[in-house]
Amino acid sequence: MRHNKQSMIRLIAAIDRERGIAKRGVIPWHIPEDAAFFDSETKKFGGKVLSGGVTFRVGYGGHPLAGRQNYILTHDPQPIEGATVIHDIAQFLEKFEGDLWVAGGAAVFEEVMELGYADELYLTHVDASFGCDRFFPEYEGSFTQIEQSEPKEQNGFTYRYTKYRRSA
Repeated sequence: MRHNKQSMIRLIAAIDRERGIAKRGVIPWHIPEDAAFFDSETKKFGGKVLSGGVTFRVGYGGHPLAGRQNYILTHDPQPIEGATVIHDIAQFLEKFEGDLWVAGGAAVFEEVMELGYADELYLTHVDASFGCDRFFPEYEGSFTQIEQSEPKEQNGFTYRYTKYRRSA
């Protein structure tokens, strides 16, 4: 468990009705407003973002997120230009100071939550099912919803932004 209570670790994801986040490595919906929300939010609180290697290669096209300090969790020993490569997530989180966004994928979300480091969740709930093969971890019993937007619609998808805080 983290000792530095001044820091916050926030997980950010869009999920479908089954907590699905990806299908065959890609997000199966296209909601530009949510992509802009992700971009804007992850630049807040110092703009430090942790992502897994698959998310980096597939989701970001192998390019660090612009305007943010990128940390990439991977087994690959090769350096990544414009990012800091991380090989041990537990060791990284134990020593990390400040605020951090965790942007996926599924295994990274799961490990951060299992280690007890997730303070807040920023989840976009997409009101549909996509037959995803990667899922956001169960959170309902450990987190309390503290904010929810009105339903929004774009490209035929209905969605809402929610924010959860770890329950005491």
